[in-house]
Amino acid sequence: MAKDKIIAALDVGSSKISCAVASVDDSKISVIGTYSHKSAGVKNGVVNNIDKAVAAISETFTKAEMMSGHPISVVVSSISGAHIESLNSKGVVAVAGVESEISQSDVMRVNEAAQAISLPSSREIIEVIPREYVVDKQRGIYDPTGMIGVRLEVEANIIHGSTTAIRNLTKCISQVGVDVDSFIYSARASAEAVLTDTEKELGTMLIDIGGGTIDMIIYSGGRPAFSAVIPIGGQDITNDLAIGLRSSLEDAEKIKLKLSKEESLAEKNIFIDKDGRESKVPKGELYVGDMNIGMETVPKNVINDIIFRRLEESFKFVQLYIKKAGYDKKLPAGVVLTGGTAQIKGIEKIAEHTFKLPVRVGYPTRLSGIVDQIQSPSYSTTVGVLMIMADAMRYDSSRFMERKSGNISGIGSRVVSLFKSFLP
Repeated sequence: MAKDKIIAALDVGSSKISCAVASVDDSKISVIGTYSHKSAGVKNGVVNNIDKAVAAISETFTKAEMMSGHPISVVVSSISGAHIESLNSKGVVAVAGVESEISQSDVMRVNEAAQAISLPSSREIIEVIPREYVVDKQRGIYDPTGMIGVRLEVEANIIHGSTTAIRNLTKCISQVGVDVDSFIYSARASAEAVLTDTEKELGTMLIDIGGGTIDMIIYSGGRPAFSAVIPIGGQDITNDLAIGLRSSLEDAEKIKLKLSKEESLAEKNIFIDKDGRESKVPKGELYVGDMNIGMETVPKNVINDIIFRRLEESFKFVQLYIKKAGYDKKLPAGVVLTGGTAQIKGIEKIAEHTFKLPVRVGYPTRLSGIVDQIQSPSYSTTVGVLMIMADAMRYDSSRFMERKSGNISGIGSRVVSLFKSFLP
């Protein structure tokens, strides 16, 4: 019996850490296990406490392994944080193939030539994404393999980040006995999960609003052109709500999450107050008595105003980056919002008001299997990592891992090695 190819994706965020395991064949990606754990040891997308992050990542892997029935030995992880930057670079090589036919080796050489950029010793290249190839001045080529030419050029988008941040995240994952194959910038992963080919071609901006960061990426001509991370996220909205409502952060988070769930948006007209009497929800109030936060109702206008002001301020920061990159008024396909915070009611209108562009909320698609949990904007990055991994595996079938029926013994040994790593 042929073995199924197995891939595992990890998303280490400021509010949650999620893992998805999937089997891949030539035609589809089938999710066989997922798990999400509250994030710990991570702030604004960057590890700030190794021990806490290791414990959260270990729990996430263990539960994903138990659900999928397969031990995770290698993973591709998302990466975020304000240290992420991008630049566009060019590479040029002479075609070395027989009869000037461009081979895969030539493509690899020209991609390596594009990486010959001057970066400080504190920076590392995370991804090199070819935007287009040029064969003897013929532009607009996405795969030059097999073509005839003498001179091969590439224009590539290079995403780079802090060596310290990359190594700390690598250490956290390695300490639970899992190898890191590579990292993928969070917004690019999300873009693969939610953007259409038309949006990428015309020019669009994806904004992934997580708990601690806003990850943005601009596509033009079908390829990434600019990336940046702003250290603002959904947790800042929670902080503002806690101050405005004079509540704890935990209670403010519950109120924010309630606004994010469509089934909770229907106004409840009658409720039982603390004295056991039926009371009517006052006009303009949101019923929160079922949330055990010490209040029966909160003013809707106060909540909406706090959220509007924080999101408007955040989007104005994004606007500054757009202008800096030179893409102001060059995004005809508009803006796509994703990430957990993108589920807040009315966020599209706030974005439209700020950007003066069409806006939609992006949901991950094109997966089969156990997908109920991950068909949400908060899982766009996790799904996108799976999709990028699947494409890479189809190109190089030796990458990643294979599933062996019933082989779950590695789970226990990995947990044992984790506990040993904490011993003096």
